[in-house]
Amino acid sequence: MTRSFPFSQICGLAGATQVLLLGLLITFLTYNNLSDQLERRLQQDATRQTQRLALTLAHSLIQQDRISLNLALAEWQRGEEISALRVLDTDGQVIAEIGKTLDNRIHISRSITQDDQVVGVIQADINLAAAHRDSGRYLSLALIATGLSAMLAGLISYFLAERVADYLRKLSRTLQGWHDDEPLQLPPPPPPVIEFDQLHTALNNIREQERQRLALEKALGKFLYNDNKVPVKATTYQRCALIYIEISELDVLQSRLSAEELAQALGEYHRLLNQAAKLYNGKLDRYQGDGIVMIFGLNDENERDTLHCVYAAQLCLGLMQYARQKNPHLAAISFRAAAHWGPVLLAPLEQGDESHYSLIGDTLYWASHLARRSEEYRLLASQTLLGELPPEYGLEWEEGPMVADLQGNQQANFWLTALPENSRTLIDRQILHIANMTEQV
Repeated sequence: MTRSFPFSQICGLAGATQVLLLGLLITFLTYNNLSDQLERRLQQDATRQTQRLALTLAHSLIQQDRISLNLALAEWQRGEEISALRVLDTDGQVIAEIGKTLDNRIHISRSITQDDQVVGVIQADINLAAAHRDSGRYLSLALIATGLSAMLAGLISYFLAERVADYLRKLSRTLQGWHDDEPLQLPPPPPPVIEFDQLHTALNNIREQERQRLALEKALGKFLYNDNKVPVKATTYQRCALIYIEISELDVLQSRLSAEELAQALGEYHRLLNQAAKLYNGKLDRYQGDGIVMIFGLNDENERDTLHCVYAAQLCLGLMQYARQKNPHLAAISFRAAAHWGPVLLAPLEQGDESHYSLIGDTLYWASHLARRSEEYRLLASQTLLGELPPEYGLEWEEGPMVADLQGNQQANFWLTALPENSRTLIDRQILHIANMTEQV
């Protein structure tokens, strides 16, 4: 049966062939070098032995003492590398010898001298069998290793190529399904091939952008105020206190978190913030700009709206900090909060059978502007909001950054540093209560 993608087999064969050829080349080059080194070492050892033996035999050779010469040769520890030794006189006649002359040998000679006079010659036959045996053992092991390496390289090349081929098959089916309006579910990326990485990255970016867009719209849609709508018949002003909670670096979060992770995290924060708003008669009204708007006094203006705004802000910050400690996946999202008081313009909007309203005005802009100057887990409040808080509430503040308004005038702002002890204790209990309630849900 003909395979649809023989590319993997070709890659496996090519990988095995390349490793085999390279291994054989290295093996034979190394074998020749090793064989030459072992032969030279044997010759050097034999040369040193003949030098010492020549000194030992010089006296006996001068006296032509054949018995002493043969005894000296017989007792000499010549080792495996020397197969035969012969002593010749000045006429070239053999007067003493030991060992057997072999075919596979190298012949070396050493003059025997006495008082700078040549009295004879010693000859040695070097046996190269040991060098050939050791180098042959290396050759056998190297050939086995080369064969195994080639086999392993072929298998690795085959499986890597098969993964690429399988990725292309799955990608083709996925793109066809996407063409038929099915969700784009990309297969896992293939091995690190630059071209496929670039293709996969481009397709993955398209998919993630689409998923992020849909998930973000769904998640942020929960922050729209849908229940207990304020009846707005015409454009009107309403004085209220509000909290603007800015999501820090939302565009970066969309690139760092998956659509599911971002939607899940924003959903959990929505549950917490919604409970905090209801507890202090506020409304988690909408998502606007890069932040969440929480309004107090929109339905019924109350002199305690500003106090509720501050307490709700502390409760929200405490809930977000508690949630990040309990759920590490929520730590990727950070918030900055600011509180302000002033008039907002409510403009009616009609959407089908439902009526909505837009929030317009400098109050909302100023709250969002302050939130960008705020810090995580700290509440920055405007001078206007503090002016609406009676001093008997016992709140403690410290000077914050001076911020220029639209006219370029510097406006004072303040950090909330402490609440009354009973209020702080109450908020701590509320944090645990709301957190436990949302965890059960």
